[in-house]
Amino acid sequence: MDIKSIRHIVNEESITEDVKKNLILSIIALDKDSIPMILEILENERRKKNELIIDSNAELSRALVTLEDPNIGKKRPKPIVELSFVVDEIKKHYLKWQDTIKCNFKIKGLP
Repeated sequence: MDIKSIRHIVNEESITEDVKKNLILSIIALDKDSIPMILEILENERRKKNELIIDSNAELSRALVTLEDPNIGKKRPKPIVELSFVVDEIKKHYLKWQDTIKCNFKIKGLP
């Protein structure tokens, strides 16, 4: 890929952003490796989104089971899952995916 030409286009102040985009895309299109590279980037993004969906589904399912437990908040009989465990796991989830998702509320221990 002709990085030198791309750098020159990016740093050129006399052309508009739209023209810069088209010129950069033209340079990328000339590289025979650009399509495989783009496909790899797309595959990685899809894999990441799929992992996020699976992780989110697991955490939402865990929270729902916990919240639906009729024994929640009672000492006897023992709840299915301890609330503190569920809270810790949800926080771990938010921290793992902090560059992609965020909690809608201000929660201690979360960015």
